[in-house]
Amino acid sequence: MNYGEEIAYWYLRLNGFFPITNFVIHRSSEIAHSADCDLLAIRLPFVYEEIGGNPDDWDKGLTEEFGFDHTIGIICEVKTGRYKLDEIFRPAYVKYAVGRLGFAPRENIAAISEELNKVALLEVGEGQRIGKLLIANEQKASSEFVFRSLNTAEDFINNRVRRYPKEKYADRMYFGSELFQHTIHLIHREKEQQKRADAPREASD
Repeated sequence: MNYGEEIAYWYLRLNGFFPITNFVIHRSSEIAHSADCDLLAIRLPFVYEEIGGNPDDWDKGLTEEFGFDHTIGIICEVKTGRYKLDEIFRPAYVKYAVGRLGFAPRENIAAISEELNKVALLEVGEGQRIGKLLIANEQKASSEFVFRSLNTAEDFINNRVRRYPKEKYADRMYFGSELFQHTIHLIHREKEQQKRADAPREASD
């Protein structure tokens, strides 16, 4: 994963999703050249953890846009530089990803994919939705996907660590990502520096 994909991964994971990275799209009868999808993710409606798994821990905008009371499948693309709209969420790749998500039987995949190519979010069954999410530096207007900037995703991750600083710092080495470990370290360092800065003022009072 590059740094943008890692940010996207942790943004989704900390919002209660189970993400997989670099999903391989094999060359097949409908795919001329092998490729990959940056992230596929699934979220169930009753996610809970005492640390970081409460309703007010989620991104409010993402909660509203995708509807966290549903079972959600997300096809996520990440762009850290310039991109063209026709380069993302290519129909054949969307269809392949829909099949992998497993929300519908094989005979319904083509119809679902055709509809999903036109919209950002699609109801595919009772209480089930599939959506497309672009996380990128540059926003381009489109009704065919939900957009989040890399900065917004990174800010969400940082704020989550700030919300549970002791727990995240104590368990930092259990997280497999060096980027996330370093984020926890930097926020711990920031808090320690703030404590030292506040100490003289408290002493003078």
